[in-house]
Amino acid sequence: MAIRRGAFRIDEFPSPARRATAFSLLFFVFLSTVLLPAAADGRSVDTARLKYYEVFTSQGLLLAFLVCWWLLSGRPPALEFLALRPANPLNEAGAGLCLGFIGWGVTFLLGVIVAGLAALLKLGAPDSVPPLIVWIAGLAPWKRAVIVLSAMTVEEFYFRSFLQRRLGPVAASVFFLLAHAGYGEPLFFAGILGITVILAAAFERTGSVLAPMVAHGTFNAVQLFVVLPAALRVVQPG
Repeated sequence: MAIRRGAFRIDEFPSPARRATAFSLLFFVFLSTVLLPAAADGRSVDTARLKYYEVFTSQGLLLAFLVCWWLLSGRPPALEFLALRPANPLNEAGAGLCLGFIGWGVTFLLGVIVAGLAALLKLGAPDSVPPLIVWIAGLAPWKRAVIVLSAMTVEEFYFRSFLQRRLGPVAASVFFLLAHAGYGEPLFFAGILGITVILAAAFERTGSVLAPMVAHGTFNAVQLFVVLPAALRVVQPG
């Protein structure tokens, strides 16, 4: 459907074989980094056997896909391919920083609304924190910083620079949400909705990935260095 609407018109493949290979890789990436995580349950992750490098598996696949698509499509200018040509870098970076903090305000508001609805409908509150969240929050600061840097760059290059320019903000946002649905916590998933909308809107407004990239990094940094450690001290004081 996207192809019929001309969504991939910006990609000029030198041959039909290269085009078919690129779309086959795109299908594989959708399956492995979006559909499978959406069907998974974060509570089933065996964190006792989880290795630090395994956290970057999905991002490694996304990065490899972007490189392959770039090569197959005739190696267009890299900065243009990655939408990394901001009109005003300082202003966009500053806006991204502000949007990252605003994202947490929206996330908190959504959390209050969802918790209120759950109480009203007598659905009950979560009785534990997903093991994967606990594991990530307990990593050394430098390891959490690497996770933040990896997510803000690779994920924004894929979901914004690549997908949003071809499928539009709604589809890209849906795929972004599904890719983060494997943490096993509905409230966590609901909270991501707020920052997802902000990231998509920032890219639509600027046409550059810089602002959403900085916003994504700011949001994740606050989450991993402030919010999660504080929440775990409350939920699991021992």
